[in-house]
Amino acid sequence: MGNWNSGKRPTPTAIRVLRGNPSRRRYPVGEPTYAPAAVDADPPPIVRDNPDAAAEWRRVVPLLQASRVLTEADVAVVITLCVQWATWLGAQRHLARDGMVLKRRGDLVINPYAKIARDAFTQCHHVWIELGLTPSSRARLGHVPPARTPPTAPPSSKWSDDL
Repeated sequence: MGNWNSGKRPTPTAIRVLRGNPSRRRYPVGEPTYAPAAVDADPPPIVRDNPDAAAEWRRVVPLLQASRVLTEADVAVVITLCVQWATWLGAQRHLARDGMVLKRRGDLVINPYAKIARDAFTQCHHVWIELGLTPSSRARLGHVPPARTPPTAPPSSKWSDDL
């Protein structure tokens, strides 16, 4: 495992397929695949209880479903994103109300909500990259072709799909 600077993380096979394989290296066998998530527009209870998190859920889930990125394995990640986004918004509200610097016992100190906001935004940023929600991560992901439906009759030759 190592630490945060142990080198480049392996790219999932699905993303390697989308980007193409110019090096012609073999794709790994046995990598787990998950079915697309059948997620309702109605958020789960932990997200529904916070209006900011619920609004983020309603904004992000349709985007991820349209790009076919959201699987059953990713639902917890999206929940985390929504909760952290709500945390960031709440911290920003406190900072707007109280300011970045507070006076405590005659000294000026940095508002504790500044650290809460920074940590929540860092978590959101990591998840945005993982899910392809930033411009640079979308560019690395490439174009996702529409899903192909299997032919009803067997093809007459191995080249029939290319014609």
